[in-house]
Amino acid sequence: MKSNKLTTFSVTILTIATMGLIVAVALELYTHEPIYMIVMKVSAGLFGLGGPLLGWAIVRKARRK
Repeated sequence: MKSNKLTTFSVTILTIATMGLIVAVALELYTHEPIYMIVMKVSAGLFGLGGPLLGWAIVRKARRK
């Protein structure tokens, strides 16, 4: 049960971080920032999305065994 709580907590933290990145990109588009600043935040967001997906895949694989 501990690992399930830890997985849930880590996914929650990564989701909050991804939401923050989305808000940052929206604000940069609104204030007309240079494109490279937006690309840096989008790529960080993709890493934030990949983390939970990787965790989900590991959990699904462990449950099948």
